[in-house]
Amino acid sequence: MTKKANQQDFLRDAMQRMGMTRDEFAARIAVPRKTLDNWLLPPSDSSRGMSDMAWKFIGEILEREAK
Repeated sequence: MTKKANQQDFLRDAMQRMGMTRDEFAARIAVPRKTLDNWLLPPSDSSRGMSDMAWKFIGEILEREAK
């Protein structure tokens, strides 16, 4: 999975494609809701980026869901 979209758009698109709320999506990717909320904040000096592993994991979930 390459990082083509920005983090916020990637996450919003993933939630929309999976038809999940923030709570459901956070549970599905096994992170606290607060972590997901932080990832969805606009980029800033204090914003927290997702790890490469999170990008890949979410990308693989989306690929599996598309089948």
